[in-house]
Amino acid sequence: KWLMYSETKKATFCFLCMLFAKKSSTTPSLANPKKGFCDWKHLNPRIPDHENSPEHHKFEMCLKKGGAKCAIDDELQTSISSEKENWRSILKIVVDVVLFWGSTDVIGHPKSRIFLNLLELISNYNSQLASHIASHKKGSTTYFSPTVPNEFINLLGSTVRCEILSTIKQAKYFSMLFDCTPGVAHKEQMCQIIRYVRIAYNDCSVEESFIDFINTSEKTGSGLAAEIEKKLCNDSLNIADCHGQGYDNGANMACKYCGVQARLAQVNELARFVPCTAHSLNLVGVHAASVSVDMVSFF
Repeated sequence: KWLMYSETKKATFCFLCMLFAKKSSTTPSLANPKKGFCDWKHLNPRIPDHENSPEHHKFEMCLKKGGAKCAIDDELQTSISSEKENWRSILKIVVDVVLFWGSTDVIGHPKSRIFLNLLELISNYNSQLASHIASHKKGSTTYFSPTVPNEFINLLGSTVRCEILSTIKQAKYFSMLFDCTPGVAHKEQMCQIIRYVRIAYNDCSVEESFIDFINTSEKTGSGLAAEIEKKLCNDSLNIADCHGQGYDNGANMACKYCGVQARLAQVNELARFVPCTAHSLNLVGVHAASVSVDMVSFF
């Protein structure tokens, strides 16, 4: 496997020694790309002797370990590793700034400059960041553009969401809560919350985790039910494992004939519907007040 023959040189070569050995005047002919070994009369003792030599065994180990510390591209790999570490340091600082910024300012605000100001401040105490800021040119990669914070936030959010969904899948059974409300952009958004039992280190706790906002234009029970089923499918959650559903008391959600709860109960009869307690209490107050003339006239 290590012995090669060259038709051009009419000689044999040791592939491992040519790859890893440092060239010098004492380099054996088997490892010399200009010479090679062609003393055919003494081929028998020389080949076994070379194969059993300490140097040859050393290079065999290098090959098995991926050429660590003695590969022909060792300098290139060192340079690549150094570049990786440099970028990791820069990105770690950027992420830390994004996390700090996310709690003190409005992401994406056109007048906000706290992101770049913080990076500039940190560069006074971090030589890597200072060098990166000083050496960057227009059109080069800097990770300082206005879109970077939101990209990092989306990546971090996706990682957290995947971790939560993984925990839910381990718990297997869950209940779900959905509620619709218009956002600041006046677009209808459906909030998804999953409730499940988390078991860790012999300790059980009921967890309630926010999963996502779902943009929807649906208003009917059938349309919203289809949206919910699609979202559960995208999250790889089996609706057959759902043992509870909770919504407000709106007709499109709570109607026992054509509401969301009724349509999902047709898919999984174990998904029992529990109306929102706060919404129910609010309705009780409204109806109780409606029987009083003084209360109605007051409002």
